[in-house]
Amino acid sequence: MIRVAILFLVLFTGTLAAQSVTLEGSVIDAKTQKKIPFANLIFSNFKIGTSANAKGDFKFTINEKLKNETVLVSCVGYNEEVVKALELNEKPISLTQKTNELSEVTLYKMRLEKQKRINSFRGKQIVGLGNFSGGAYPSALARYYERPRGFEDACFIKEIEIQFYRILGKSSQQATFRLRILDVSQDGKPGRDLLDSDIIITKPEGNQKLTFDLSAYKVNVPQAGFFVSVEHIFIEENKFSESYTLKVNDTSGYREYKVDRYAPIFKGIETSTNNTITRCFYRSINGWKSIDLLNTEGSALNGKFPAPAFKLIFTD
Repeated sequence: MIRVAILFLVLFTGTLAAQSVTLEGSVIDAKTQKKIPFANLIFSNFKIGTSANAKGDFKFTINEKLKNETVLVSCVGYNEEVVKALELNEKPISLTQKTNELSEVTLYKMRLEKQKRINSFRGKQIVGLGNFSGGAYPSALARYYERPRGFEDACFIKEIEIQFYRILGKSSQQATFRLRILDVSQDGKPGRDLLDSDIIITKPEGNQKLTFDLSAYKVNVPQAGFFVSVEHIFIEENKFSESYTLKVNDTSGYREYKVDRYAPIFKGIETSTNNTITRCFYRSINGWKSIDLLNTEGSALNGKFPAPAFKLIFTD
């Protein structure tokens, strides 16, 4: 029988002090002046943040002590901006579009004559992957895939299937998330976006999997391989709550905590540190970190590690 586990990084933070500040505004394109949907806003030195909604607007409440701290504003296809928290209320935050950073581009015609399928779930224990930030700020998961053999010239990503895990005790809600295809940086971690387009996907209510056709994007797989990344978007439509009962101390006994999370929960697999093929990362405040840095002793994973897993089809 397959053992199923759900892993969250549980980060309990103290409640906001009585004095708080509400940040409310929008993120816009510096050239077109149009609002940018689903941009991320994260405090550079604190584990807190949010996302703009589909209209490019955001609203969240912070401790007043953070009002002069810096916030990193980012979105796929745009250069990042760092602003003071209170500036978010003063005027729309403008982001400038990135120029194409690829130094050399070789064009190939898709022939669609050859196909290769990769199934990362086959024979593996299933695990659910939620917010690795503990629901505190938008984070992401990424898994490395090597360029498949047998493709002499061009090798394109034709299709990606993403599976989802049902939230315990809840129906499978509709959820919006971001899909990214990244190259491999010099340090072996997820690097730059291979696509200029911001791919936003909405999982319909009740769906446990969906397939996304990447043929139109003509993503030619680099010789060094690539990363598939999925990113949670912190908007009200994705929010759900979970309760945890934890022991405070011997005197006070146990206390129940209610924590906000953001759907969806992605379905993945268990892996171990000696698996050199599976290179997986989660994005923290300080950038990408290897998943095997997590302490999973005493959890349902029992010292093993969670890995995002996707079904991919490559073509020529």
